Amino acid sequence: MIKHIAVTVVLISSLSVAASQDPMRPPQFAPVEQRKAAPTKTSFAVQQIKTGATGTSAIVNGKLVKEGDTVSGARVVRITSDKVVLKYRQKLKTLSLLSNTKHSGE
Repeated sequence: MIKHIAVTVVLISSLSVAASQDPMRPPQFAPVEQRKAAPTKTSFAVQQIKTGATGTSAIVNGKLVKEGDTVSGARVVRITSDKVVLKYRQKLKTLSLLSNTKHSGE
């Protein structure tokens, strides 16, 4: 009798090990690999620049900003009548209204 119980225990344990290593097991039970997100490249676009008695402001990436403000992780360094200078990741980036203009010859 003890021999039958011992054999049964061995068979049950071997079946559970075999089931955990089943190559036909659906993928949702497989271990999930953690993937690191690729660093995204931030792009900037100036839509409008306004110069007036109260100072200059601009719309960058859809947000109204003045000098010293931040937009999408960049600090607005300077706003002129046709350009916005941003400091992003220790580099200066100049956005121009004229570079976004489509010409009739294009």
